[in-house]
This record gives sequence, C-alpha cells and structure tokens, in this order.
Amino acid sequence: MARNRGAKKLVLAHEQSVDALFGTESFALDYYQREYVWEEPQVARLMNDLSRKFLDQWTDNHSLADVKKYDPYFLGPYIICTADGRTALVDGQQRIITLLLLLIYLHRQAAATPKASNKAGKLSTLIMSERFGRRTFRVDVDEYDACFNALLNDRGFDIASARPPARRIWQAYQYIDLHYPAQLRGDVLVMFIDWLLFRVSLVVMDAGDRDRAEEMFQSINDCGVRLSPMDHLKRFLLSDTDGDPRELEGSWTTMVSALEDVEKGAAFAYLRTVFRARFPEAARKPGPSLNDATHEWVRAHEGEIWPNRKNGDRSRLLTEVLYPFHATFVTLLRARSKINPNLRAVRYNTFNGIAEQFGLTLAALRPGDSETDRELKAGLVASFLDLFYVTQTLGDEPAEQKHIDELVSTVMPAVRLSESVQELSRALGEHAADWPVRLELIPELRYDTKRRFVHYVLTRLTAWVEMGATNGEADPTDRFLMRRDRDRDFEIEHLFTSTASKYAHKIPDARYYGFLRNRIGALLLLDGLDNGSYGGMLLEDKLALYRKDTRLAGMLNPDFLRRGNIRLRKFLTDEGLSGMVATYEASTELEPFIDARGRFYREIAKKIWSLAALGLAPPPAPGPVAPAKRTRYGVQLQDLVKAGFLTAGDRLIGRRRGEFHYARVRPDGHIETASGRVAGAPTKAMEYAVGMGSNGWAFWEVEETKEKLDTIRQRYLDQFGR
Repeated sequence: MARNRGAKKLVLAHEQSVDALFGTESFALDYYQREYVWEEPQVARLMNDLSRKFLDQWTDNHSLADVKKYDPYFLGPYIICTADGRTALVDGQQRIITLLLLLIYLHRQAAATPKASNKAGKLSTLIMSERFGRRTFRVDVDEYDACFNALLNDRGFDIASARPPARRIWQAYQYIDLHYPAQLRGDVLVMFIDWLLFRVSLVVMDAGDRDRAEEMFQSINDCGVRLSPMDHLKRFLLSDTDGDPRELEGSWTTMVSALEDVEKGAAFAYLRTVFRARFPEAARKPGPSLNDATHEWVRAHEGEIWPNRKNGDRSRLLTEVLYPFHATFVTLLRARSKINPNLRAVRYNTFNGIAEQFGLTLAALRPGDSETDRELKAGLVASFLDLFYVTQTLGDEPAEQKHIDELVSTVMPAVRLSESVQELSRALGEHAADWPVRLELIPELRYDTKRRFVHYVLTRLTAWVEMGATNGEADPTDRFLMRRDRDRDFEIEHLFTSTASKYAHKIPDARYYGFLRNRIGALLLLDGLDNGSYGGMLLEDKLALYRKDTRLAGMLNPDFLRRGNIRLRKFLTDEGLSGMVATYEASTELEPFIDARGRFYREIAKKIWSLAALGLAPPPAPGPVAPAKRTRYGVQLQDLVKAGFLTAGDRLIGRRRGEFHYARVRPDGHIETASGRVAGAPTKAMEYAVGMGSNGWAFWEVEETKEKLDTIRQRYLDQFGR
C-alpha cells in the first residue's frame, strides 16, 4: 500500500541579482559539498569576465544613472535547499564565496575612496547578516570565519596554521587584488559596484529538502550536465567518419582526460580557444554563443569551418587539429603555474594577470609541426605578450586583458599566415619593433606608483643575474613569484630607510629624499624574512648582510666582486656590464648612486627584453630617409630632449609661495613630479605639483643651470626657427 504523503513540489527556479543573493540570510554548507578549491585561473577568469563586460560599456562621460541601462551579465545557476531550519548551498559554493570575497574587496576600496564611501555601508549589509542577535558572514562556515574577518578588517591571518580551504580563500582574495583592473578604481568604482549588485545575476534553484538536494547535486556533478555541450560536439564531429568510430572515441577521451587532469574545465576552454584561433571570422559573427553553446556554434558556422565540406571533414578536425594540438595546450597550462625552461614567459604572463594568452599560439600551430617547433612557436608568442605588457606599462599605457585581446586581434592575420618558426618570429618581431625603446624608462620606475610592476621587473633582473652567474643551473624565478604557506614572500627592499633625517647630511630636503628612495635604483628584491629583519638600518650597515642574499644585492658591496664570485665577474664582463656595477660606501652621494644603479638595471632589462633575446626577428633596417620639413609651430618638451637642450634625468625646481617643488625630466620627454605623477607638458606637471597650473614653462627651471624652461624653449626656436 502506498504511503499517504503529499506530493513534493517541482524544483523552483528564478533569476536574482547579486544584491538579492546576498540580501538573504546566511548560507550553510551541507555535508556533501566539497571544500573551496578555486585557484588563480578560475578567479582571474571571473574577474576578467566581469570587468570586461562593464568596461566595454562604460565611458568617462557616463553617470550613475546610465549604469541602469548597461547590459546585464549572467553568472549561472546555483542550488539551495532547506536543511535543519537553515538555507544550505547545494551547488555553486565556489562562485558565491568568490563573489563574497569580491564584495569584501570592494568594501575596502569604497571605504578608502571619498566619492565611494557611501557604498561601504551598503556592501557591509551584504557581506554579513544579523539574525537573533548573531552576526554571520553570508557563507557561514566556522573554519572560514577567521579568514573572512581578517580580510574584511584588513588584519593579519595565520595562514600557516589554517586548513587548505581557508588558505585558498585567503589566496583567492589576493588574486582578486591582482586581477582587479586599475580602470575600476577612483570615481568609476561607484558605478562598477552598482552594476555588479543590480545588473549581474544568477539563477537560484530551490531543491526543497535535503534528499532532493543531494539527488540534484549527484545528477549535476556525476552525470556530466555541465559538460553536455562537449558531448553534443563529440557526437557531431565523430558521426562523420569513414574510419573506426571507436578509435576516434578513444582519441577524444584521451584528449579530454589529459586536459581535465591539469585543470577542471580545461577541455572546454581548449575547444573554445581553438575555434577562436582557427576561425576568428566566424567567432566574431552573431549567432549561438561560443562560450555557452559550443556545439550549436559549430553547427551554425559549419559552412565557414568547412567551406567545401567533404565526407569525413568533421572527424578530421579532431584527428588533424584538436587531438594533435591538445598536448601543446596541456604543456602551456602546466607552464602557467610552474616555470618551464622553454616557456618561461607563460608563467610571467600568468603572474601579470593575462588570463587568456594561448589563442595566438594555437593560430600559429600547423598539423605538420614537430613537437619542438610547436614549443618554439609557443615560446615566441608568450615572449611577445610579455614584451607588450612590460613596454606598455613602462609607457603608462594600459595592458589589461582587453588590450591583450585587441593586440591579438591585430596581429592574428600575420600569425595565421606564418608557416614556420622563422616566419612567426619575423611577423611578431615586425609588430614589436618599436616597443623595446621604452626600456629606456626603467630608471624612472618608482615603488610608490607601480609597486607590483616594480616587483615583477626586480624579479626578472634578479633572476637573470642569478642564472647568469650559475650558467643557468637553477632558475629562481618561481621562488620570487610564488607565494609560500609558511614563510614571507620575496619583498621589495628599500636600500634607504624611511627616516629622512638619517640621510639629511646628503639630501636635506625630506620630500626629495622620499622621492629618490622610491626609485627603482634604490630598490632590491629580498626574501621577506631577511627584509623584515633589517628594519631601519643604514645602507652601509646592511652591505655585509646583503652578501648572503641575492647576487644583485651582494654587488652593492665593493668587495663582493673584487674577492671571489669569479663566474659572476666573467658573466658581467661577457655581457658588457662589468663597468656599470654601482657599489656603495658611507661616503657615496645618494642621487648619483641611485641614478647609476637605475642605469645598471636598465642595461640588464635591455638584455632580457631585447628582440634578439626573445627570439623575435627585427624588421630589416630602412634605407636613408630625408629629414621631414618642420610644419608645426608649437614646441614640446620632447623636442628639447631630442635636440639635446634638455637631458633625461635633469632635475627641475619650481618655487611658489616660498615652497620648493621638485620634478625630473624623463627619457620620453615627460616630466615626473615628486609625487610620482607623470605629465606630458610643463603646465600639467605644475598642476600636479602645486594643485594649479598657469604657465609651467615659466614655473620650472633646471636646477643645475638655473635656466627656465621658457628660456630654453626660446633658444631652441632661435636655432631651428619657427
């Protein structure tokens, strides 16, 4: 006899905004939920998707009211149920915890941004809930609570004693900080927060009770619903074959397993990347989504993928492209998290936030390429992207994922036409020919304006010297880049203490001293444990301690190269750098020393990022060109630098109301003020320095010659005419 019970309701589903999601009571996690497992690739992808969707619509003349009309963004479904009187997350924990971390991050950003401070209160009500006098985070898990608290209140957290899931949550927050675009800071922050809260949505599916929730969880995670588009695609491709379908099935399974063993979701990402790279015209056309309905996209664009399709063409896409190239993709995925000696730049690009970097490589590969050629091509593309990131950042130009995508789109046609490694080298080298000139700006880098980038540059410089001195026996770059669970990371070390009075006998002006000590020539990369122990010591007292640190640090000591270190001396001599090593003693003048050290760093950087070092072939030198006639009447600071009337590094002084303001001339003809801001014209630099600008040409003078910039400009005009 059937039990007399009421029929269960069907699963209820409805869309809700992020604001509504976090406006409910706190979620519990049920027993069958896995721990938090997201790492950098997943966090980077989420941040990249959100920021790119917003920034593609935003312009600086929009107001908050305009955001209401921005296109929404869908983050997918999640499942809840009622268990023990509480709402429990059944599926979707990874995304929701990461969203909670993003809200905490935005709360801290808003609290520190005057025009966004009113949003901090709103965000705090979403981050935590209060029920019956108990405040809890929206994801209420005891072992996560201390980590959430530390992040929300900007406090320290004992990572060493925490369990791996809590450590991964802590690390995920750092990845959010790493991949959060600079364009979303400042006044635009308010707009991004509102868009995220009210125009980003998910679908919540209410399973009702725990039994059905577990059934749904098993169905989704065991039956492969998430990968069903791949199943459809597999059937579509394999149904068109004259060969043995079982053999094709084995190739497909081997390919998918190899990719998924590296990273969950990698097989789907690989297919999308191949289709974008091999068929970019189809990828740009309207129709089914390549991301969400790959099998439907392939069907819709069958005529473009196989314009003169013959029987067996679809299966040959698997046998001649997808299967052969997947091993290279596996190698690339692994190179993101651990240095591969042949693909170092892949790791560098990952560290620098380039989440999608493999499309150009897949466009360059050919079915007949040897394994060596495929790896060489992958290395060329990765180095090309690294050079772009470095030189763009040096030139104060954007290098977010959006700009990487634009670069890839521009160079893609030439890459697709490059058959051999040599042709690819020429295509990329021709496109990048003008980039290395920006390496001249290395000495102007400053800790207080580009801290993370400075860390990266110092990592590369330090590792290059270490490897050169050991004939490449060990690559320490991973130690410099990777975070460690127990020890402090490698950190930027200021050679000179923050207490200006200790060096007042050399640099009386405390503000200018602060300007100098933040330049890259006054910085090192040291192990965090060592760095923390040096405190406020004078540089002359740290020299002996530096000997046991990196070789780049040890070279500050005059005795370091004179006594021993034969292999290092030979390496520097072979590279033509032995005469550029800047050492320090108690009597050394600070500013010339910092300048010299910066020039030494610049020359190392030019060795690392030259086209030749990266394997990129420069274009052939052009023939002689007649000088162009001067057709404009205005004079820019760049003109004075090019003509030799000003020199890169010239110190400028301006005086207003009895107060002195300092700046320096950069190699690109721009002016860098003591605050680290860069201006392209003297009047703008004056505005940055004193808060207002009238006639910067009359305000600034060269310290050494006491000559005003407008006087120098007139000398230039007298010589070259108007």
